[in-house]
Amino acid sequence: MANKPVLIIGGICILLAIASFGVAWSSGARGVEEISNVDINEFIEGPNTSLSYTYTDEDGQGSGGWYVMMDGEYSDENGNDRTDACEDVTFTITDSSGNDVTGEAGHVVCSHSYDWKDEWADPVENDGRIVFGYVCATIDSTDQLRYTCTIGEEYTIASETQLYVFDKDSHDLEYVDGGLALLGSGLMSMLGACCCGFGFILVLVGALTGGAPKPMVGYMPQQGMMPQQGMMPQQAMMPQQGMQQQGMMPQQMGQMPVQQPQYTVGADIDSSRVADTPVSVGNSPSGVWEKQP
Repeated sequence: MANKPVLIIGGICILLAIASFGVAWSSGARGVEEISNVDINEFIEGPNTSLSYTYTDEDGQGSGGWYVMMDGEYSDENGNDRTDACEDVTFTITDSSGNDVTGEAGHVVCSHSYDWKDEWADPVENDGRIVFGYVCATIDSTDQLRYTCTIGEEYTIASETQLYVFDKDSHDLEYVDGGLALLGSGLMSMLGACCCGFGFILVLVGALTGGAPKPMVGYMPQQGMMPQQGMMPQQAMMPQQGMQQQGMMPQQMGQMPVQQPQYTVGADIDSSRVADTPVSVGNSPSGVWEKQP
């Protein structure tokens, strides 16, 4: 007989697993859609000689800032570890009060060395534009290259050369949302797999186990009838069968034993009425039965 409580719990676990798989699929599909719909060109502005942005840091972990780009190709023909196209190009950064904060809020890098190449940070490869400066990239601050920006402050990037600005921080936040959706999908899938496996185990255990069988009504197991060594079970039952043949019923549980009445042979015979004449047995060789004179 199956163990119904265990079967019910196992079935509930399997249903929860199926539900979690559905949630995981929905979250994963949403994450993939959000990531695939990100168009990097939507985060690039220009060309222009002056572009303004307001610094924000929504998560408090720093900002990816803005990458300053221009038309050109990555090369270093003269071997001075600087990209040839931007060697003589510069830009200025001013805050909302008109203060020049170049060197504090941003830097012109234009590097093409073994240690660092601006090409490594280019958001779109081989598009005819090169990265040569960074503004408010506080998440990348180092002792050698520090970025100091104030939240809510508007910064204006200006140059005599036509510039493009890539909003790195806003772009990364778009991928973060999709990445979190994918992460949630993975966690829900793992939870569903564990719950499903546990449920199947409970169902299997419940199907193979159950309560103790109920005894048959009116059946009383025989006591004291264990067969002796060397005896067949049928032989162990012979005394009881003999008792039944002789008119003796086995005692039942809870009943007092019934004492059989004792009889004495000839106790109720009147000796005065017994004939003295012996019974004659024909052709008997014995002389006991011959008539005495």
